[in-house]
Amino acid sequence: MTTDIGQIALQNKSSGELSARLQSLYRDIDAAIADRSPVCTNRGLCCNFDAYGHDLFVTSVELAHFISGHAEAWRPPAAERRCPYQVEGKCTAREHRPMGCRVFFCDESSIDWQFAEYEKRLTELKQIGEAAGIEYRYVEWLSALSSVPLAGVRPIAEFPVSDGAVEFVDPRSLPVIESE
Repeated sequence: MTTDIGQIALQNKSSGELSARLQSLYRDIDAAIADRSPVCTNRGLCCNFDAYGHDLFVTSVELAHFISGHAEAWRPPAAERRCPYQVEGKCTAREHRPMGCRVFFCDESSIDWQFAEYEKRLTELKQIGEAAGIEYRYVEWLSALSSVPLAGVRPIAEFPVSDGAVEFVDPRSLPVIESE
């Protein structure tokens, strides 16, 4: 039994069927979120996990899908607890971003539905993984990114990282429903 989420994900990164199922699930999640019309008031500040005071978690199937989309431009986590895919205040991983990024909103109106939506979709992720024969893991996002053996991806050696002083400005209104 493999126990490392990075190894599990890397072994399953090129699965076309897995990617298709996750793209479909993500479209469903994005549509469900759009129906609720939450408002993003912090415009990406939640990507700085320590400053915002929360953690993001990812499953092994999501990490496999993420690797498929970002293996050629891998951004390993830096020393600070910030998502390495938020560059100069913008998300550079929108299409393959995990469920937690899609479901989490700081909008107080989202508190009523957010947990139930997350749990429902987590069950679906488990089912997708079981159907694909992928070992289930649920790991904090930055730890999961750090666990991916760099031999299987091409890291970007240097990339700009916002110092936190720049206000995040996304030119698209939220929620965003795209099939990029």
